[in-house]
Order: sequence, then structure tokens, then C-alpha cells
Amino acid sequence: MPVPKRRLTLAAAAMTASAALLAGCTAGEDAATTAPATSATTDAAIQSLLDQAAAEQVDARALGSLVAEIRVDGEVVASTALGEAMAGEPVTLDGTFRNGAVAITYVSTVMLRLAEEGVIDLDEPIARWLPDFPDADAITPRMLADMTAGVNDHVANAEFIDAVVADPFRSWTNAELLELSRSTPRLFEPGENWDYSHSGYVLLAEVMEAASGSSLEKLIDEYVLGPLDLEHTVPDQTAAMPEPAIHAFTAERGVWEDSTFWNPSWTLPEGAVQTSTIDDMAAGFDAIVGRGELLADDSYAALIDPALVGFGAPLEGCRSCHELTEDWSYGLGAVLAGDWVLQTPLFGGYASTVATLPAERADDGRAVTIAVAVTYTRDSFEDWDGALPNWANELARELGAELVPGDPPPAFQAPTH
Repeated sequence: MPVPKRRLTLAAAAMTASAALLAGCTAGEDAATTAPATSATTDAAIQSLLDQAAAEQVDARALGSLVAEIRVDGEVVASTALGEAMAGEPVTLDGTFRNGAVAITYVSTVMLRLAEEGVIDLDEPIARWLPDFPDADAITPRMLADMTAGVNDHVANAEFIDAVVADPFRSWTNAELLELSRSTPRLFEPGENWDYSHSGYVLLAEVMEAASGSSLEKLIDEYVLGPLDLEHTVPDQTAAMPEPAIHAFTAERGVWEDSTFWNPSWTLPEGAVQTSTIDDMAAGFDAIVGRGELLADDSYAALIDPALVGFGAPLEGCRSCHELTEDWSYGLGAVLAGDWVLQTPLFGGYASTVATLPAERADDGRAVTIAVAVTYTRDSFEDWDGALPNWANELARELGAELVPGDPPPAFQAPTH
């Protein structure tokens, strides 16, 4: 199915900059005083758009911090940093945060590179590499990458949830996460439905390590981080955060607390649990998704192919089984929303979104990438019902609609991961 092209426009060129809009503003008794924006501007009109939209979002959602960057055809055209990294410390553009599912796209990129080199076959059962895993003769790497393998998600396991709530500082291994996945009955057979599964990516990592003889950390560095010079994207199985760290706070356990050093080892396979900066997040997605820099043409097409539109159905007992639509579908390790491709991490007080309109889907052939990362304040949770929205995603969609009004990112319910 051909993908319609749209024209990139500067619809917000008339918007004026508002550098002092939030000077002295507070977001409640526990909110951070908003610091002046910092930026590296190459396009005044887009910078003005970003400044005003970001300031309004910080104020409206009582955010503790916000960092954002916009790229067009690989070049930074606007960036900003608002709020505090911690009490009394203004957030800066080089602040580090947990990038969560953005690394899923890096994992799938490695998988596609290994397939190009003949190390693995995307459609060969994983029994070749992991013969003892249940249904290994029916599960393929492609199924793991596009979330159709039916590998139960450990994040939906009640035992896991209780353990994380009781001790968010615990370190988890691949083996422990896969054991939790296998401890509950399979919800559907491989290839029969769609379900967001962190465990599926843990299993995919095990397959790639067995096939290549190398650790996932080394593979991501060799095929992604190194070639793209993403020097500030750092893997770590501990809760360590490179400085300057952006601190996160949350009420997810029923009490307002600092969650910066909650251990994120459960979120992804060993070697893919990362911290990053807003510049690295934007640069990586722009290069891989926006312009297909790291992959052969066929591999790049597969990464962002909306082939699963219309597939999947709700299933009792499955928290994310549903029919995939044009507004929310899945490629090989990336969310597909209309013509846009994105990731939307949300966990432990950190929320971010990176959204890209690939160059091949833009009328003028220029990729557009918007990256936003936010943290919350106590007032962000004032009307919380247990499902805190990803306000980074809201801002990214708003900016996308202004920059590409003929082809805006559609609204959707972002998964939490």
C-alpha cells in the first residue's frame, strides 16, 4: 500500500518567542520553579513555536522539567530545556534520563543487521538457537520483534507487579524475567494475535546473543551507538545515572517519592537498559527511522512497514491485545501512528516521546523528528486515577501537527513501558 506524502510547512512561523513566559512560575508547593529556557537554535520560527508550546505544557500539566529537540533532515532546528533537574538546579539540554522503549528500536535494528549478514533468519524458528524454550519450534525472530509471538509479558504478571511495588530497587536478570513470563499459561499461539510484550524482546536478545556469540550490549554499540556517535546513550543494569541527571518523582506507589534511582533492569533485556540525552534520542531516531541510515532498503522498509494494520483482536485476560489500526500499529520494534513512527516510554516518573515522519513519507523528502522528555511534580498527580498520561507525547503530537499540518501524528493511547 503506497504511503501518501505530505508537505512540511512552517505553520507556526508567525508565533512569537516567549523566553520569559514562565519566569517565576510555580506548579504547586512541591513543583519546581521553572528555569529560563536554554536552546541551540538554527530556525527562529520553529524555535518560537517550541518555546511557546513547551512553556504552555509545563504550566498546564504542572511538569517538573521538560527538554525537547526538533530535527529536520538530520539538522537540529530548535531545542529547549525548562524546569529543574532537581531542587534548585535548572535542567539543561545535556541532562540524562531513562530512554526506555527507544532502545527497542535499537534492538530491532541490530536484529535486521544480523539478518542482512546471514547470522539469523527472521522467519526461522528460534529452536535453532534456544531449543528448550516453550514453542521454540513455532516462534520466529520476526514474531518477537513485531509482538505477535504470544510470549506472555512479565510486566502483566501479578507476582512481578507485587515484587516491583515492594522493592523498586531490585535488579532483575533475563532469566528471572523469562521465568515469570513462562509461569502463566500462554494467552494465544504464536502468530495468532498481537500483545505488547517486554518479555518477547528479552527472548529476542537471548536469540541474537546465541546466534552471534556476542552480548547485546556489544551488538548495540557495534551496530547503532558507535556508527551514530550516540556517546551519551549509556547501557547499565544498575540504577546509575550519568551526570547531569534529571531527577524523577512519582506517586505510583501511593506516596510522593523520588524515583530517580529505581532500578530499570526489568524494562528491557540486559544490554538494552539505557540512559540518554534529548539530543541522542532525537539523533538516533532521526537517523534510523527518519532516513534509514543503518539498514539496507528492504530492512528499513520492514522496520516501518504497516503490514499488521487490521491484525489482532481483544482477548480476555490479555491487557494489550487489540486490533491494530492505521492510527496505532506496530512495525519491527517501533510504534506506527499514521505516517509517523515513534516510541513513548513512561515509567518510574520519567515520560518521553520521540516521533519521526520519515523522509520517504514527506512531500519534500525531509525527515522531521520531535523528541520530548518530561518529569512530574506532586500537582501532576492531583487528578491521577492510576494511569498517568504521557504529557511528552501530547506535546510531540501538538508540535507535529503545527510543523506538518497536512499529516499530523494521530491521537492514540500510548503504552507504558
